[in-house]
Amino acid sequence: MHLSFTALAALAASPTVVGHLVMPSSHRSGPLQPENLGWVFARDIQVQDDVVPPFLPRQQKPLSKPSTAYATPGRFTVSEQTEDICNAGGRQWTGWVDVSPEKSLFFWFFESRDDPANDPVTVWLNGGPGGSSMMGLFSEIGPCLVEEEGGETVRNEHSWTNFANVLFIDQPAGVGFSRVRNGTVGGPDNELEAAQDFDRFLHIFFTEVFPQFSHQPFHISGESFAGRYVPGFVDYITKQQKRGMPGTFASKIESIILVDAVIDIIRSGAIGLYDHMCRFNADGTNVVRTGFNASTCREIEIAVPECDKLQALCVNTLDANLCKYSHGFCGFYIDSRLDPHDDGGRYLYDDRLICEGEQPLCGVTHYDSYLNREKVQKALGIEGRHWNYTSINLDMNSRWASSGSMFVPSWRETSYILDETETRILAVNGNNDIIVNTEGQKRVYDSIPWTHQAKYRMTKFADWFWLETSAGEAGGSASKTHKGGEFKSVGRKLAFASVDEAGHTSPGDQKEAVGFLVKCWFGKAGKEEGCPV
Repeated sequence: MHLSFTALAALAASPTVVGHLVMPSSHRSGPLQPENLGWVFARDIQVQDDVVPPFLPRQQKPLSKPSTAYATPGRFTVSEQTEDICNAGGRQWTGWVDVSPEKSLFFWFFESRDDPANDPVTVWLNGGPGGSSMMGLFSEIGPCLVEEEGGETVRNEHSWTNFANVLFIDQPAGVGFSRVRNGTVGGPDNELEAAQDFDRFLHIFFTEVFPQFSHQPFHISGESFAGRYVPGFVDYITKQQKRGMPGTFASKIESIILVDAVIDIIRSGAIGLYDHMCRFNADGTNVVRTGFNASTCREIEIAVPECDKLQALCVNTLDANLCKYSHGFCGFYIDSRLDPHDDGGRYLYDDRLICEGEQPLCGVTHYDSYLNREKVQKALGIEGRHWNYTSINLDMNSRWASSGSMFVPSWRETSYILDETETRILAVNGNNDIIVNTEGQKRVYDSIPWTHQAKYRMTKFADWFWLETSAGEAGGSASKTHKGGEFKSVGRKLAFASVDEAGHTSPGDQKEAVGFLVKCWFGKAGKEEGCPV
């Protein structure tokens, strides 16, 4: 699930992996090298026309039985999966959509457990750049989880599929099971090309693969570096729709959900780091168990003003080279203090934890191992050779970092969404996240320029609560109310919710609480549940 620094420590010119983001190795003993300071936020088919599954129109060729598949050469392939591959509690399909002659994007699509014909559809994207969305599926919001190394899947009772149809996509091409010329080398190294491929995928998926889902409310959710992907993709698609461009995804995008997501790498991370890691009690101890000591905090305090100035230039110009330099400066003088080589194993995604396993994975390899099993890959449709599934494509991440595009904030796209579209935005952030800390995120969303910026900024945060329901005696149920965190919103156009006792993967750390937020956001919760958003 998470990667750390030492993976590439032996490669002098390469970034070091930390989960969804690639962070720099320590450069304190050498010259500043901004180009090395990147972050990674970081599947011949016979068809029978006499069997038609529910919600499958006649014009789409149906599946003959679970685990069989059909294909349209040069367009897409689809295989229905069984509970043996993912204990989902509902119907599920995997496949590839060809978005160009050389690129195919992999998907895993789950019907809602409730009312698939009417429930909303949401896409889920993990970050990177280069991160596979299978992490979100198997460790956060999917209907099944892989709990133990190489083990079978178990049902996730708090999956988003309880109230929505969920589509997981490995993108850009070359990530996870997605292909570039039947391999993983190459693929997009910039947001525009990735957006074009994503748009093409959605168009084919909802017009040819599953057209029966094209009329339901549609949302896009993303985590970590997907804070760059999602606003950029929505900006591109909605502008294409307004121009009436053929081959563009046609449905209205109701909302986007940004989970511990990076809109502005520096303000979400480095500048907020002082606030998060330098909170001291009266006796001099740090509020955060893995926080910085006083001397480190003094060093960071000196660097923050200059870092802030450089990032202001980046935001005002949106120049890739300037933003890359800004990130390099802030990474060298602030982010490098997080280097586990210096402090003995701080877990960058959760301030409550210490990395106890071997670097770089800290012992978390369970869903990678599962997806590399022969049985699983055969069910997905990978035959003839083993596909080396990895959580992160390091080559792609390095190319995005080299181009500088990954350091440009998505302020412009987010402002456009808020002012020029009907798409709503929900931001969710774990309060124990270090890499994309809540303190920095609050600054980011307060600073986004849009029509109601002043009103949003002056709106006070309030506590939000969720109701835990468990089985009681004699077949009944028992309920307990928990404080979930804080929230504020302006007219349901922009809402921000922090999540207590949650790190960078907040939907996985607090499955029931975050699931409740999203259920409310989709309008699927009852009035008696007391929705905050």
